[in-house]
Amino acid sequence: MSDSYLDGKVREALLAAKGSRSLAQTTLIAWAAKDDRLLRTMVQPFIKAISGDAIARAIKRGVTVPGLGGPPPKARPAVSQEDLRRVLSQMGGGDGETDEEANGLADGGGTEARTPTPSRRAEVPAKPVDQASAIKTLAAVYARNRKRP
Repeated sequence: MSDSYLDGKVREALLAAKGSRSLAQTTLIAWAAKDDRLLRTMVQPFIKAISGDAIARAIKRGVTVPGLGGPPPKARPAVSQEDLRRVLSQMGGGDGETDEEANGLADGGGTEARTPTPSRRAEVPAKPVDQASAIKTLAAVYARNRKRP
């Protein structure tokens, strides 16, 4: 479709709206509901994004196609817990324990009463943080995870 058709309709809408963008937009939408050529011309540059969004929303709702199997597999975490703990320990976060582990709550969070121990993250690291080493470790973890299938 020609952009000149769309440009002409935009000019008409702006003229009818006396320069008001919001009123011109409302007018253009109303015209597009009645004029398939105008609607197709307006939507054409965005059809790929619109269709991709429709597919993503359908998959998120659990729509499946018979014969193609179930929904796509869940994405794996970008960084494993082990790698995350190692990076945190290098950045001065103790040995990388989470608050739940430090408080003894990591076994599923049972309902029995526990006496929480102070979080190790609240402590000041004994040695200064080597930021260069931490960044190198993060980069290595990222590179390794990109190579995995």
